[in-house]
Amino acid sequence: MRYRDCFDKERRDFLRIVQRAGISAGLLRASSLVAGVMLARTAEAQTGTPTKSCLVFSGGGCQKDRWYPVNGVFPEQSAPLQTHYSRIAMMKNASLTGAGHGIMFHRFDNASFSRDSFDVNMGRTIGANYPVKYLNVGTTEESQLSREGSANKPTITSPQTALDILFSGGTNTGTGTAPRKSIVDLHYPAVNSLKTKLGQHEKEKLDSHFTAIQEIEAAIGSGTGGGGGGSCPKPASTAVTGFDALAKLQTDIAVLALNCNLTASVSIAFGSDAHNHIFDKLGGRSSHQSHHFNQVQYSEDIAYMQSLTKNLLDKLNANGLLSSTTVFQMSDMGVADAHGNDDVPMILAGAGIAGGQLLDIGKKTQADIFHTLALKMRADQSPNSTAYRNWGGSIIAGL
Repeated sequence: MRYRDCFDKERRDFLRIVQRAGISAGLLRASSLVAGVMLARTAEAQTGTPTKSCLVFSGGGCQKDRWYPVNGVFPEQSAPLQTHYSRIAMMKNASLTGAGHGIMFHRFDNASFSRDSFDVNMGRTIGANYPVKYLNVGTTEESQLSREGSANKPTITSPQTALDILFSGGTNTGTGTAPRKSIVDLHYPAVNSLKTKLGQHEKEKLDSHFTAIQEIEAAIGSGTGGGGGGSCPKPASTAVTGFDALAKLQTDIAVLALNCNLTASVSIAFGSDAHNHIFDKLGGRSSHQSHHFNQVQYSEDIAYMQSLTKNLLDKLNANGLLSSTTVFQMSDMGVADAHGNDDVPMILAGAGIAGGQLLDIGKKTQADIFHTLALKMRADQSPNSTAYRNWGGSIIAGL
């Protein structure tokens, strides 16, 4: 049989497994968690090959003499990332389209206002077979970070809303009920029936995913839970207060979404380019307060933001996701005092990335990085590849 592309083959393999298991298409549409479990059974081991994407927005820029590593040592602003040095390729001499305070959407799009942002496009190409096409979460209201076609997709700042989307098949029911729990309960017998149709190795893998479903249900039902456990991290209570707690809970949800195969494309925004978010862990000051003429506070702010990225990398690594997920962090400017578009802090980590290096990209922009990542993820082979925004950029060599 001939396949149109690799994604078509994966979809057909997935449908064959579903058919043998006796699970209906209606069941998969109703329960994204069941679909994610099934999708995991069709995935081949692809160590080092990027099949998932995680974008990170971390506002505030940097000062290059306090950001770029020297002899493998990260200075004060990037110091929290030191433990992941071997996984990180840091971009030097990177430029940004549309830098400075303004519309963050330029950062993911290279200034097109009529087509998908990168995170959305990855969801509709490499993630076309996943239950939820993409998930865009964050800490601060922002309407122009992600875009589906010409429509803005506001950042989801409510953890409960994010969980509702993930566990109700990509939509929010708006009923005020807890659709995730009832759906999982309803379909336990159907998922469990796979044990009579699979080989021993597959049974063991299914048991692992089945245990994860039980743990997630228990965590959602109790409203409690902390770090990882089983195959998926447990979501904490959604009743959190403060920037720091919200950033970490949204990180847990983003990792859960990738780990449970609910989506192949996640973006997470720590703050917004308005810089009006309040750092409760730094004395309750506004992010913008330190940007001009307060060097000590500015370095503290940027280092704190990188501690949030470290937390994300820690959790992706703990769940084995850095062997399949590429992480791309970008900011909204270079040095904040100038609001410039030169020396913008950009880092890549995870699958498909040659880490442990400082790479001079010679004024190339985020569009070139997106183009490079799209090719690494085989997105050009997707039937939806014509929906790309602007992949006319050059490839970043050395990644």
